[in-house]
Order: sequence, then C-alpha cells, then structure tokens
Amino acid sequence: MILGALPALYVGLVWTGLVPGGYLRLARPQITLLVLASTTFVAYRMATGWTNQGPFRTRLGDLLAQLATFIAAMAAAGPELGRPLDRLTVLVAIDRSRSIDLVPSAEQRIKQELAVAELGMREEDRIGTIIFGADAATEDPPRPKSDLPAPQRVSVGRDGTDLGAAIRRALAEVPADSAARIVMLSDGVVTRGDTMAAAAAAVAAEIPVDVVPLEQRSIPDIRVVALRAPTRADEGEPIDLRLVTSSPSPAAIQIRLRRDGELIAEAGAKIAAGEDVLRIREKAPGPGFHRYDVEITAADPALDQSPEDNAGSAFMRVRGQASALVLDGDAGKTGFLARALEAAAFRVDEGSTSSVPADLAGLVGYDLVVMGDVRASDLSPGQIDALASYVRDLGGGLLLMGGDRSLGPGGYARTPIEEVSPVSFDLKQERRRASLAEVIGIDISGSMAASAGAHTKLELANEAAARSAALLGAGDRLGVLHVDTAVNWSVPLGPVSDKAGIDRAIRGVGPGGGGILVDITLEAAYAALAKEKVNLKHVLLFADGSDAEQMGPCRTMVSNALRAGITTSVVALGNGGDVPELETLSRLGSGRFYLIEDANRLPAVFTQETILAARSSIVEKEFRASRSAPSPILSGVPLDEAPSLDGYVVTIPKGRASVLLTGPEGDPILAVWSAGVGRAGAFTSDLKDRWGSRWTTWPGAARLVGQLARDLTRKGEDGRVRVEADASGGELHVRATVVGDDGRAQSFRRLMVRVAGPDGFVRETALEATGAGAYAASIPLSRPGTYIAIAKDEQSGDVVGTAGAALTAGEELRPTGSDAALLGRIADLTGGKRRDTLAGIFGDRAARRFSYQDITPILIAMAGFALLLAVAARRFALPEPVLAWAARTREALRAKPSAEAPARPDPRSPDAVVGALLQAKERAARDRAAREAPLPAASAAALAQPPPAATRPQAHAPTAAPHPPQGAPPAGPPQPRALTAAEILLARRKGQPRS
Repeated sequence: MILGALPALYVGLVWTGLVPGGYLRLARPQITLLVLASTTFVAYRMATGWTNQGPFRTRLGDLLAQLATFIAAMAAAGPELGRPLDRLTVLVAIDRSRSIDLVPSAEQRIKQELAVAELGMREEDRIGTIIFGADAATEDPPRPKSDLPAPQRVSVGRDGTDLGAAIRRALAEVPADSAARIVMLSDGVVTRGDTMAAAAAAVAAEIPVDVVPLEQRSIPDIRVVALRAPTRADEGEPIDLRLVTSSPSPAAIQIRLRRDGELIAEAGAKIAAGEDVLRIREKAPGPGFHRYDVEITAADPALDQSPEDNAGSAFMRVRGQASALVLDGDAGKTGFLARALEAAAFRVDEGSTSSVPADLAGLVGYDLVVMGDVRASDLSPGQIDALASYVRDLGGGLLLMGGDRSLGPGGYARTPIEEVSPVSFDLKQERRRASLAEVIGIDISGSMAASAGAHTKLELANEAAARSAALLGAGDRLGVLHVDTAVNWSVPLGPVSDKAGIDRAIRGVGPGGGGILVDITLEAAYAALAKEKVNLKHVLLFADGSDAEQMGPCRTMVSNALRAGITTSVVALGNGGDVPELETLSRLGSGRFYLIEDANRLPAVFTQETILAARSSIVEKEFRASRSAPSPILSGVPLDEAPSLDGYVVTIPKGRASVLLTGPEGDPILAVWSAGVGRAGAFTSDLKDRWGSRWTTWPGAARLVGQLARDLTRKGEDGRVRVEADASGGELHVRATVVGDDGRAQSFRRLMVRVAGPDGFVRETALEATGAGAYAASIPLSRPGTYIAIAKDEQSGDVVGTAGAALTAGEELRPTGSDAALLGRIADLTGGKRRDTLAGIFGDRAARRFSYQDITPILIAMAGFALLLAVAARRFALPEPVLAWAARTREALRAKPSAEAPARPDPRSPDAVVGALLQAKERAARDRAAREAPLPAASAAALAQPPPAATRPQAHAPTAAPHPPQGAPPAGPPQPRALTAAEILLARRKGQPRS
C-alpha cells in the first residue's frame, strides 16, 4: 500500500515544484491513481487470505506480489528516465514578407546576425533557420557549427506576414534531445494568423522566444483604403462608387477609373488628412459581372513615397440579358456564331487571341465563352487555368469548336481545358492511325538553368516532353535526347510501354554546359529513326534561339532525312540570332516552326506538335452528322435536311458525356456534359469556311447553336440572396443576406461558397449563420489577385449569388512602422528577451534539457519476474534436510537459558506442527523395544476408544509431551499410555502395525 502511494506522491511534488521533475517523468501521470488502487487491493487481499505457511514465506510472497503489482501499474503510467544534456538549439525565424523591403539594408543585416550567432556556438549546439511571410517553411534544418548552411531552395508567399506560423514551424523543428530558443527577426507588422496563440504553444513547450526588431523607415504615404460599389444594379442605373483614401496631410491627387480593364474616367481631386471619402458618379454598364479598378497618384510625389498601395477594386453584377464571348484566331470568321447567339437573345462580344481574358475577373462577366481556332501555345498557363476554373468553379458555359488549331491539334491535350471538356483529345486510337516513331532533342546547355517563373527552362522542357510521351500509344515508339556538347539518350528509342519509367527518366535530367550542338543531335536522331520500320517518323528539336551551335551541315542532313521519310519540326526558345536558321531547318524538314518567348508555353507546343505528327487527329472528308441521342438541344432541328460537313477533329467521348451527334465510325460531333458547377460542350467540326461552310447557310444550324448556348449558359442567380466579399488581413470575407418572398429574413438556408482565384486556387466552405438571414465565412488567401466567390444552395446545388474581391500587394507594403510592442509581448509571454543583436545568443542557456528513454519494457520484465518469485514462494516447499536443520536450530535457540520465561509458541503455527512431528519421531525410536511387546488389554481398549472432547487434539496442532524437570528422580519402567493422532499417522507412514 505504501508502494502504491509513492508515484502519486512524486507527481504531486513535481506539480507543486518541491521536487524538480527531470530525471523521471510519466507520460500518463493520471495512471498513478491506478498504482495506488491496485497495490492497496493486493495488500488487502494478502492480509485477509489464508496463512497456512510460515511467517517468513508468507511475508516474502506478499511483498513480491505487491512489488509486481506496483511495477506493472507504474509501467502503465509510461515512465521515462531522463538524462541531462548541455546542448542548445537556436532556431532563427527570418521575416521574408514584402514589408521587409521597407527596412534599410535588411538582407545584409540578417546575414551579419546569423554569422555573429554562430561565433558563440559550442560543439554540441545547433542552429537552424525558418523563413516566413504569408506562410512559413524550414530553410536550414538544425545543424552543428561545422556544417555548411543548406542551399536556399524554399520560398514562401511574400504578400503577408504570419508570425504565428513562424513560431509553430520553429517549434516543430526543435530536437527532442536539446534545449532550444527561438529568435524572430521581423518588423512585427502582422497581416494574418493568430500570433499570441502560437506564443502560448511556445510557453507550453517551455521554449523562450527572443525578438530582434527590424525597424522600418518612416516615410509619408497616401493610399487607397477601399473602393466600394453596389453589389447589384440594373443596366443604365446611376450608381455611386465610393473611394476611401488615407493621407498624412491634405493633398491633391489624380484619379484614374477603369471598368473591365478599360479606362473610363480620369480626374483630379483633393483629399483631407486622415481618411476621406470621394464619390464617383457612374452609370451601370451592360449586363454581366463587372470589375472597377481605381488608381490614385499624388500631385506631389514627396507626399507618397510608397505608391504600391494606391489601387483598389470593386465588383458589381448588372442585371439584364445573357452575354457571350466568341474567340477565334481567324479575325472576322465568327460572324455566323455571333449572329446565331444574338438571335438567341445573347449580347455578344467577338475577339481574337489577344482578347482572351487574363484571369477569372475578365471571364466572370460572361455567361458563355465560345472557343474557336485558338492554339494553346497562344495562351498563357494562367489563361488556360482561368478558362477551366470559369466552368468548374464559377458555373460558366464553355463551347469548344473544332479546327486544326483547337482541341487536340491545338495542343490542349493534358491541359485543364481537356479536363472540363466532354471529349478527350487522346491519340490512343490504334485502329485508325499509323504508328509513329518520334525523337525529341532537348537543349540542356547552361542557359536552360535560368528561371522562368516557378520553374527553370529545362524543367518546363522536360515537362513538355513527358506530356508528349503520355499522349502516345503502345504501338508508338519514342526516344528523348538531352544534348549540350554531347548526346545523352535519356530515353532510348523504343516502344512507349513503361510510361512511368519514361516520365522519371525525362524529368531526372539536369542542366549541362555550353550550347546545344545541333549537328550531332540531328545525326543521332536520324540514325536511330532510320532503323525503325513504321509509317511515320518525326524529329522534334528544341533549342535556345541564341545558343544553337554548329548548324553548318544541318541543311543537307534535314533534306536527306526528308527524302528518307523523316520530318523535322523545331521549337526555338527566345528570339535570338540563331532563330532564322532554325526556322529554315523546319521548313526544309517539312515540319513546323515554333518561336516561344515564354517557356511556360512549352508543354502546350510539344503536345500540339506530337498530335500533328501522328496525323490522326483530323479527318477531312465529306460526311453527314447523325443523331445519336434525343435532347432538347436538338428539338426542332431538321437533321435530315442538314447539309454535309467536310471534316472534323477526332476525339473520344468521356464516360458521363452525352453524345448528341456522331460522324464517321461513331466519332462524336456534338457532345455536352456538366463539369463542376458549370456546363461544357464540344462541336468537333467548325462553322466557318473550312468544314462547315454549307451549315452557315442552313437555318437549322442557327437554331442548333441558339439552343446549345441556352443549355450551356450560366444559370440565373437568386434575387433573394445578396452576396458581398472583401479581401483584407490576408483573408477573403464573404457575407450573404437572404430574404424570403415576403421580404422577411430566412435563417435556415444551407449555403456553401466556392472561391476561385489565381494559380488554380479553389476553396469551398459552408456559410455559417451569424444573425437573422445573415451568413458569413472567412477564407485565408495565399497571394494577391482576383478572387471570385460563388454562393450556392447546398440542397439543390443551384448558384444563388456571385461576388468578387481583389487582394493587392499594397497591403503588405504599407509603411505603418515596425510593431515593436507586439514583438515585446511575445518575448514577455514566453520568457524570452528583446535583443538588439544575436551576439551571445548561445550563452543564454536555459534550464537543463533532458533526453528521455522509455523504460516501460524493463518494468514489464521486472514485474513478470517478481510475480514469478511470489508464486514460487507460496507454491514450492523447501527440502526436508533444510526443514530439519531449521527445526534443530530453533530447538537450540529455545534451550538457551533466558532471564525471562520463554513465550509459549502458538500450537497452531506450522513450526509447532513440524516440531511435534520430529519429537514424535524421536520418541518412536526410543520406545521401539517397548513396542515389540504386546500392549496390555487396557491400552488396547484405550486405542479403540476416542479420546474425550476435552483432551482431543485440535486439528493441525498436536501438543508435544512435556520434558521431566531437572533434578527429578529417574522414572521407572515406561507405563502404558494412549497414543496421539500424530504418533498413529507417523507409525502408519513407516509401515509399522498399529499396537
């Protein structure tokens, strides 16, 4: 019982601080109550149990049983043994947000501080760096002084400051066997996150957080606080735009207002000191979702030395007829589609490649987008992502038209456009095309290591080659050459069977040196293709436009290869001095030439070229479209009167798509489906002067286009739901107000909001009720850009409202001055220090850190061994010689004279029983001669009679005969006496007859 109270007492002393906890800790201290209860129960059972053994064995068994119980219960508490360590790890959290640009010589000072900190390191110490902005990442894991810093390969979003994320990231990097300190180098200007909650986590981990404030320079600043506009309006309705500004003093400014990217107003104004509100009177434009952007400029530049925060944006939906955007690479050839859509009550805007909106903000104003002959290489990856997100996330309608620069031939395979399309642009149609053997030659010269955004030029080229490999079928053959001054077959020319292995081999190649030697590249490619026995042979050469070398003999090589049936296409990156010769090679090789200025467009170019080289994606022959499935889209369209079409793009319908019209061999001509919350369709022929010229004069085609557009167009919103959004503090705040038909607030709607933004940003969350008919949600944002929020009913899935907001980089670059007070609160809360430098940081060593080892397995083994000993003490008897020796020893001790009368032994004890048996044995030996004579009749009769109750021996406790006193006269002949029960049992055991 005392053992059970020990762990509970230890935990209590540690909690009260009377005993330092470090050398031993419990993972589950509450289990110590189990220790107390279990040992108490065992002690109680031992005290009330049977005691038919000697006191030594009884006490030993009880002690071992209690010890086993105690150890087993302690093992359940998870004890860990600590070993003190004199090791310190310093984690330096470095602010990389844009606001650090306002700190003079920030980068130089950070490097100096890190170098100074390392000077005081000991052999066992560690130092690591964390970088943070809108998020946090580990730049250099904790390392000893002797190791070199890790290369800077991580990056974080700079358009935000989250000190809490930095503290949590640093806590995650703290080693288990080291004391630690966190040091923050920051201006302390927080734009997102919960800083004090992260500081509380540091307190719980007993890790102090030191701060080194980086002081921003104080500069005057005029900024746009917000631009506010009505969320809804009718066409032509007068509206007020409210411009909220902030200025340190009265100032004159110039205002420029744009609507959907077009400048509509420019005027001068005067603003007061502090926050001021200017009203701009406007008329609501045509129907659609419109974006207003305002920009201000101070007349006196000295009053505004940080112009990055001088812009604001607002969004407004104007009710009215549906709007459509028709895009085609051939200017003036979209007239038929535009007239058909106008006849279907659409407001139509026509455009070319340059008219494709740059982001979601430009697309959200349209209910339908029609994509004609526009190559994927003419669009940026951001534009392609925006078109897909427009359908999938915003509920817009997209109609893809066929052509030799659209769908698969346009390079849209393996892009987000194909993901939302009802048909696939895949090439794997072995039954109708000849096999292709293609060699791709990729420049890996030193210039390819240059960055092109988030990736290097070579990484984008490898991505392009990997996509091309994914488009080929099992009957095709592919080889990939990576060349600088030597040829390296990263993928030897062979069948396209192990696509995963090919993908790894291509992506695993890094940049080399020098420039690409074109002659050895073409020579190796042509030599490999000459051995192939396929119908189509093609070389795709990718080279830097200003670093292609040794092209002297290449014209002859390309011409000879063409006579051998090998075509050659060239992709040049950058408009350098070698571009004219590269273009000449593509023309001599009967291939295509691509001049790419933006390396991010390489994947689209490679896929387009691979599809065209296979010569199976376009079918040019006269045919009539056949009805495949009934649909309201075809209602009233007399297809039996339809003229013939002269060609189409080969595609494969997707599983859930509805194919309404088919062509030769069942290929889809018209297919539709739902993608996300929007709809998409594909008409694989065209309605221009190439394949569908006869349809442009057929009235049924106009009816078909109108009904198809109505099926695909974005559905109308719920007028009872008003949705608003604004971006601030690194979050998008969405609010919705819902009223019923009677004008009363509805508080039991289940609404979801789906937010789409730049770089494929998509989030979906529930709008939580905040009041009568009011709902709200906040979504963290990662980077500046335009964010569109679509609210929809969770039960029906219908879109009920749209709102937009823009997060600008100016919020982070606002010169508010360093927040030393916040940094000081962090240090005070966590027990850290406010420092001016990192010099001597390793001299401030906190309390000793302990390295703990779990000893549960050892305790379990000890408990099992103690339990085994306890069982052995109770169940196993000692040998008879040992028992005899113990008895003689006790008799000798009793025979010694004592001043006090010896205590009478307990006749019921086991020792008394054993002693009586031994005495009986000795008496039997002395009286053996007497027993050989027959017993007197009286004695025999006495044996037959049971002893009287008063003299009957008690069970388990025979009484030994008393010894005669010293000095007594010698006894006469032995007199007959009655035998005791013990004597009778002993006699029977020795096989003697009963006397």
